[in-house]
Amino acid sequence: MRIYYQDADITVAASGIAVHGRTYALGDIEEAWRGARRAVGRKSLIAWAVLLVAVVVEAAVWWSTRWIWAGRGLLLVAAILLVRVIAHLAAGSTGLQAMEDIRRYGRSQELWITVARAPVRVLCTDDAIRYGQVCRALSRALDDHEAARSVS
Repeated sequence: MRIYYQDADITVAASGIAVHGRTYALGDIEEAWRGARRAVGRKSLIAWAVLLVAVVVEAAVWWSTRWIWAGRGLLLVAAILLVRVIAHLAAGSTGLQAMEDIRRYGRSQELWITVARAPVRVLCTDDAIRYGQVCRALSRALDDHEAARSVS
């Protein structure tokens, strides 16, 4: 038996799709479709907060260095610029990670099938990579099933 995709929750195989302790044969699946809902919430707030902190740090450094350049505080300027670089590195990595999380986990994605005229949600996840893998696996399994049925 060929397995197209398998994890702890769902298995897509040549015989059918097994999810939540139930198995649906590929021949019984009348239709498969995708659905999605936005679920950005907290992660977008984190990204906006990181951006706001970076802007505030930039404004504070600009104001303080403008004021310090009037005197002889070259060492103080170097220390402030070092803090600026460290703040940018921290905000940059945190901000990039938050943006990547928004891109990957930004919406709740659902995979539905119709079995005996009843819709069945087989997958609901916010992981776009896993969702894509399951969708491709189900699509390949259904295509292979159709091809085998048309040959015989």
